[in-house]
Amino acid sequence: MRIVLGLGVLVLVGIVGCSTPSPGPGGSGTAGSGVPGSAPKQTLAAEQRRLADLFKGTPVVVESPREGSLRIAVPLEFAFDKGRFVVKPPLGKVLDLVARSQRNEPTRFAISAPTDPQSRGQLLATERANSTRDYLVARGVAPTRFTVTALASGDSVVIVITEPPAL
Repeated sequence: MRIVLGLGVLVLVGIVGCSTPSPGPGGSGTAGSGVPGSAPKQTLAAEQRRLADLFKGTPVVVESPREGSLRIAVPLEFAFDKGRFVVKPPLGKVLDLVARSQRNEPTRFAISAPTDPQSRGQLLATERANSTRDYLVARGVAPTRFTVTALASGDSVVIVITEPPAL
């Protein structure tokens, strides 16, 4: 089991580390490239397909539970060390990709992070959720776009991205 988890980390880091955003039809860059009018805005459905392809064969789960939302789950062992709240490199790679594609989008984020199994306090879970948010904020995602939740139990850090409410 230990070898499989280690291999999972290598696969995750290898796939994400080697990936680059591919140009869309016509050779233009991805949405949020910083050049006004360079590409149409990404939909969450398109982002779900892109991320699902990037993380295929890794322990990261990317799904669209309902229209207008995207759910990314990163297993706890790839997100944080036991008893710690510093983002590990595999989670960092996932967050880098999310920040790059969503920094200029109007989407909202809900982040939930669990405490360690057999842990009694939720302080660690709160610190992990805040650390995940802070990582994205440091990469250009506005802090007003987040809600964070500490979970008493769970096996994954979950990031749910939703379209903003219609006005």
